[in-house]
Amino acid sequence: MSKDPRHDSENDDVDGSADPGGTEQNPSTENDPEDEEPLPLLAPELLPEVVTELASTSEQHERQLGKLDATVSALDGTVTEQSDVLEQLTTTFAAFEEGLIEKVNQAKPSRWAWGWLTQDEARALWGETRWFVDWFIGRYPLTSAVSIPPCWYRHTVAVDELSDVYAAWREAYCGTSRPTTAMIAWRDRWLWPAITRLAAHANWRECKENRQHVEPSARQDLTDPDFEQFVDDDIAKRPEVRTKDMPWPIKTDSPAGRTA
Repeated sequence: MSKDPRHDSENDDVDGSADPGGTEQNPSTENDPEDEEPLPLLAPELLPEVVTELASTSEQHERQLGKLDATVSALDGTVTEQSDVLEQLTTTFAAFEEGLIEKVNQAKPSRWAWGWLTQDEARALWGETRWFVDWFIGRYPLTSAVSIPPCWYRHTVAVDELSDVYAAWREAYCGTSRPTTAMIAWRDRWLWPAITRLAAHANWRECKENRQHVEPSARQDLTDPDFEQFVDDDIAKRPEVRTKDMPWPIKTDSPAGRTA
């Protein structure tokens, strides 16, 4: 008599011997804590050596930190120094720009124009000019024909000439240590011609003869009152718009060779 296959399948289910998933269940793989190996302990006799090595390593780290701190401080100082240099350059360029603007502005008299000086400017220029004249007289003994009398400051021609010669001297001898031909040019081009002009035009002959200041007897009158009418008449004769060029042709460099 044959077995019923269904009966065998039921028996398998009851016994639990059949694996529904088709695979066998593995036993737990967790390790028992008692089976773990203990960490190795440091031998007592090695402890001093380890402590010494750690101390040496700590000292090396401190030295490196010290070097880094010094480097950071140096960089900070460099940054500060560069900032100061940049600020100085900014100030210098600003002054240079202002100087260029003042130089271009020809409507503004300079500190050498006696007739337009303020009180402080005049006081400064008087002091500088006196220093220069006294230095010059001691440095360059002049003959009586061209000598400068002590009352030179009472003669306006002399004041202008001597302060201008002083300004030229500053340009030649101040501001640089580099030798230049401006030094010899100062004497040849400015100093001696000015001394010659003073002897002819300062009108201080009587001052030198009397060894004291004498007001010049020859005086020039200011512009006469007819000046305004003369200028008005001259302007009335002129055209309001330019209507003619030069009476002769002027060559030009135009490609066509035309003349204007």
